[in-house]
Amino acid sequence: MRYGYGILLAVGLLGACSQAPQGVKPQVAVGASVTVGKTAVPKFKRTYRWTIEKKVTDPASGILTLAPGQSYLVKYAVYLVGTPTDSDFQVEGTVTIKNTGGVDVLLGAPSDTLSTGETVALNCGVSFPYTLPAGQTLSCTYSQALPNGQSRTNTATVNWTSNEESGTASGQASFAFTTPTQVVDGSVQVSDPSATPVSAISGITPEGVISQTYFFERWVSFDKCGEYQVDNTATFTTSTTQTQGSASATVKVSVPCAGGCTLTQGYWKTHSRYGPAPYDDTWAKIGEDTPFFLSSQSYHQVLWTSPSGNAYYILAHQYIAAKLNTLNGASTTPEVDAALAWAEGFFGTYKPTDSLSKALANQAKGYAATLDSYNNGLIGPGHCSE
Repeated sequence: MRYGYGILLAVGLLGACSQAPQGVKPQVAVGASVTVGKTAVPKFKRTYRWTIEKKVTDPASGILTLAPGQSYLVKYAVYLVGTPTDSDFQVEGTVTIKNTGGVDVLLGAPSDTLSTGETVALNCGVSFPYTLPAGQTLSCTYSQALPNGQSRTNTATVNWTSNEESGTASGQASFAFTTPTQVVDGSVQVSDPSATPVSAISGITPEGVISQTYFFERWVSFDKCGEYQVDNTATFTTSTTQTQGSASATVKVSVPCAGGCTLTQGYWKTHSRYGPAPYDDTWAKIGEDTPFFLSSQSYHQVLWTSPSGNAYYILAHQYIAAKLNTLNGASTTPEVDAALAWAEGFFGTYKPTDSLSKALANQAKGYAATLDSYNNGLIGPGHCSE
């Protein structure tokens, strides 16, 4: 028992001796230590130069043959390309030198270099050698112009000493010129006063080349025969410098004075006063609502009734179109005149609901074929542009 008591007493005395006096903190020795942090922000300007081209897309040939008063929807495409040029390359940022140790350090002048060999001037706001107290930070800024947009790595280095210690600390930052910080003429406004805008599409390549296509259309019509030229100009204006450029496209229009030209039933169906296309006043010479012979329908209603194999309507459609073509000044041929005369006799006798013999139905379809060839320009003066 005495032996055990002696051990406990000895341990207690050692513990008492190792405790620090009241109010006195233990001292921890910390050596010198320096770190370098770095940022690198690339900046550059991108300037666009724009070109413009305009083409007629319908008619693709750029040539039209129209009857007097006939309307044609001309379509255009305007192509723009913006080509970039990059300039004014520079990099800027901050170098942060921090004394992370427990003693003051003496800093030499820091250096900053790029991987392409350029030396960067630092603005630290102090003179070197400079004493950096323990736990303090020194910030240096820089802004460096560069000759091109090559990617680079920026390295800052500083030498330091403290008592008998010394060392070197460095920090790096890499950068690439990918997104411009200033864009000049990066977009355009396109105008075409003589045409109506329809739609537009655009795209950009990885290199920054911008492609834009604008689609326009306008109705063309002439009441008198003759040779005409329709010029149309599109203009762009850039967003920054207000630079302008323009391109034109021309459509040549012929309205025959002798013989005219013919149009199909599809044209006459859509160009009445009921639309949807612009009105052709040749209809006024018949009247859309005029009764069509014994059919109990108007001319317009007959033309919009699907034949569904009915010989009456097959002939009626081609007859109405041919009649309007002749009223619009298109010349005929003897076989066309014969087909028109036979059709008028047929319509003066039969109704759409009448049962026709096979021979009579085939005869009606045969004359319809003759008038169809006339309306499509295969016989007679030729076909108008549609």
